[in-house]
Amino acid sequence: MLMLSRKINESLIIEGADGPIEIVVTELSSGQVRFGIKAPKTYKIFRKELVQTMEYNRQAAAASPSHLKDIAKQLQ
Repeated sequence: MLMLSRKINESLIIEGADGPIEIVVTELSSGQVRFGIKAPKTYKIFRKELVQTMEYNRQAAAASPSHLKDIAKQLQ
């Protein structure tokens, strides 16, 4: 993992096939960083927890009924 330090209004650029993505630090507060993302419209940008939820939903939709029963037993 690349670790970088940035101050407010500083940015980093990620080059991609469809054009660059710029990430700009806009605000720092206790325990939080706010940033802006400038990217071509062809890129989809999601929060990690949303991607994890979408993957969980895809797996659940593809699961067999017996597999779902096994999962339900494990959750009890």
